[in-house]
Amino acid sequence: MIDKNYIIPSVYQKMNERGFFNLETYLWMNDMEWMSIDKIKEYEYDDGKSKLIIPFAITGGGDKWVWVVNDEDKEYCIGLCERAESDGIYYAKNTEDAIFRHIIEYVSDSNFYLIKEEAKSYQISECELKIQLENWKNSFKGILNNDYLKIIDKLKELSLKHIRSQYGEWYALLTLEEQDELIDKYIKFDMIDDEFEWYID
Repeated sequence: MIDKNYIIPSVYQKMNERGFFNLETYLWMNDMEWMSIDKIKEYEYDDGKSKLIIPFAITGGGDKWVWVVNDEDKEYCIGLCERAESDGIYYAKNTEDAIFRHIIEYVSDSNFYLIKEEAKSYQISECELKIQLENWKNSFKGILNNDYLKIIDKLKELSLKHIRSQYGEWYALLTLEEQDELIDKYIKFDMIDDEFEWYID
């Protein structure tokens, strides 16, 4: 179980108050499946796992989104701990930034189709994407800062475009360059993409 002195970050507490972790009012995000606060507090650590790392969500593949406890900042940095790795990677300086970065990366990835007959099972249409963005904007009012909400709102005004890179071709609202510009401007911090210890000796 996690240390009783650790504080659940305020953003997560607000999400809990709005019922985002309940089955009936669950707030979906791509590959970030929330854990309830009760499950977080009752999390059982495997031998060797650092108790300064607190899982709060999982990916579809079973990797863990975590808070990296720092006594100087009760909002905690966010990391991603992959199952097969002993180290995690810093993703954002707090939960608010992690949510915003995740949305930016989602609209930049190959999650959307332009032609329905060519769609893959996980892809959605531009119309469905804009409904999802509106839902996020409304759901996160009073949780995310106004700059982030304004950008989410502006994303709704964009159309899917053909993206071509060394990784392949797909349709998205943002190019990888536009994605990186937003991350550099709003999300980047000293430890982003650095490693931290998940398992300790």
